[in-house]
Amino acid sequence: MRVALVERFADPSRRCAPELVTDPDDDVVVLDLVPEQLPPAPTVTDVVRALVAWLRTGVSPMRMWRYVHASRQVRSPRRIRLLQVPHWIRTARRRDIDAVMCFSSDGFELAKLLAEDAGVPCLEQLTRGTQYFGEFAFELLAVVPYAYWLHQQGRLELTVSTEGTRCLYYFSPRHLERSTERRYVPITEYPVGEAGDDRYDRWAFPTELDTTQWSPPPYRDVYRDGRFDWSKPVVVVGNKTSDERYLGDAGSVNSIPTDTLLELIGRLTPRYTVVYNRPHDSDIVGDHEPLHEVGDIEAITGAFPEVVTIQSLHREHPELAFNELQLRVYAGCERFVSVLGGGSYLASYFGGTNVVYAQQGWEIDCGAYANWFDRFSGATIVPVGAPSDLLRAVDEHFLTP
Repeated sequence: MRVALVERFADPSRRCAPELVTDPDDDVVVLDLVPEQLPPAPTVTDVVRALVAWLRTGVSPMRMWRYVHASRQVRSPRRIRLLQVPHWIRTARRRDIDAVMCFSSDGFELAKLLAEDAGVPCLEQLTRGTQYFGEFAFELLAVVPYAYWLHQQGRLELTVSTEGTRCLYYFSPRHLERSTERRYVPITEYPVGEAGDDRYDRWAFPTELDTTQWSPPPYRDVYRDGRFDWSKPVVVVGNKTSDERYLGDAGSVNSIPTDTLLELIGRLTPRYTVVYNRPHDSDIVGDHEPLHEVGDIEAITGAFPEVVTIQSLHREHPELAFNELQLRVYAGCERFVSVLGGGSYLASYFGGTNVVYAQQGWEIDCGAYANWFDRFSGATIVPVGAPSDLLRAVDEHFLTP
């Protein structure tokens, strides 16, 4: 079978994986709108050749206009749109293609038109599985719940992500892990994504979630583990020290200061077992935002040796990947302190109460914590924007009889 993979993005998270969506015996043709090297700008000769090529496609003027309009919607070099698309149209009209496949046909009219002229359906990778190497927060927001929804529908065939994510996709019949760093990747093609300017950013972050194809997996039920029970109830205090350059700051705007942590933990330890979860760079798959060591872990363990750090638990349970360790610890907890970012998403999957330290970010801009963060598990979400507010919220929700 001859399969045409129509690609419009360069990032691997938004491209078809031939070994996953085709059979070994298939003849795969890649119609790539994003070449590895930027081609030169079209010359006058190229424009003349393009006009001839478009006229030779044999399509009606109305359909040619649809193709031209669809080509202009795709952000690719003009030389490719001018010279390659007419060739692809002729190939489709000759019925030399048995199947047209794309990562997602959402907003991708060109792939749909080529499939129509080939007389075959436009197949989408996203209708049968997911592939994502983007930020942890976006994966928990859009990708994992969509994959679980596909699983519930009996349609999930595969999932692909970074290392250490098998536990997140425990329900997947085939999960592949790639050795690659995370990066910023829009999730526009996923059901909860919003188009914006062909990107998923602060101007298109959802004020409400479309949950018709969205179902967070029940991590609490799946990962409850008696190995992580303590004599006192548990409070997980999560933090981060990575840069947040998208906010225009070289440091971490939403990191809980060490002095606040010490006061917070000092209030909690008489009543609770405190698990402090601030990953080292070596604990997780890194992304484009550097992570810094600021002495917080040393300060906490020096002042409160009874505090359990996620690193000490990992040393005790090296058989568990870091993400699975987090899931198993969180599954036995009903009280969380987290910070804006991936940590606030993960904590919100486990019910109970999640006090989120959030000074600045996309989630605040769209009212995510008030509007839809509770949808992950029915958790009570308490957003706070200053250290003093954080202490007051913990007193009210965790320490008031």
